[in-house]
Amino acid sequence: LMSAQLSLTIDWAKLDDTALSASADLAGCKVVKSPSRLSAEALEGAFIHRVPVGDGWSGYLLGPGNPDFVPLAEISPHLVRSVIYTEDPTFYEHQGFSGDFQGALVRNLKEGRIGWGGSSITNQMVKNVFLTRDKTLARKLQEFILTWHVENAISKERILEIYFNAIEYGPGLYGIGRAADLYFKRTPRRLGVIESAFISTLLPAPAVRYQQYCRRAHTLWTQQKIENIVDGMWTRELIDEEAYLLAIEAPLYFRGDPASEPMCAGKVRK
Repeated sequence: LMSAQLSLTIDWAKLDDTALSASADLAGCKVVKSPSRLSAEALEGAFIHRVPVGDGWSGYLLGPGNPDFVPLAEISPHLVRSVIYTEDPTFYEHQGFSGDFQGALVRNLKEGRIGWGGSSITNQMVKNVFLTRDKTLARKLQEFILTWHVENAISKERILEIYFNAIEYGPGLYGIGRAADLYFKRTPRRLGVIESAFISTLLPAPAVRYQQYCRRAHTLWTQQKIENIVDGMWTRELIDEEAYLLAIEAPLYFRGDPASEPMCAGKVRK
């Protein structure tokens, strides 16, 4: 049996004082039956990842057999650490749920909409791989259960591997293999600290921030964000002194050719 408790106090005149507490006892719970595409076996092996394209959907093989698929062991440790640092610092400590959910709730109430913040890497992977982009309470419940299921079905390393190969890095640009090649003409293994930090800045709004590549220039916000990421990684000993000094001295340089990209049409800086 699963037991859960939720306490929510809202003062509509003082939304900043909103108080949310929740707990769930999932000990002893197990998935007895699940759709085939959500089974542990499906998650461990290659599968077709469906992504939105225009008004419809398309799909690609996520796994060996796709030349753009990149095993976790072939992704730069700098990128892995940078993304964990920016997206989910307690990734290896939690069971799928992390982040400032109460703060996200306050923001949603103020804005009068259903939006979700404070997502863990596992949670983001679940949303990208298994769910539509609808934002409803029913979908949030699906998200909660699937996140718990994934954390219990596969390893943290496999979660990261799926995540890096499934998420969007620009308009219609899915998977770290394609992203590393487009932005920097590198394999994911060869991404340095500064390049990894830039890719980390893409994740909240990849389609919008892709425009910096089209213009061959990043914004002041991006530059400051990159510096903050590099400084934070150095402070937390996620990179050594040599890598840190190289990152703060080396400029970020896009090596791809935006003029050849259809999504950059009309936006390329000559």
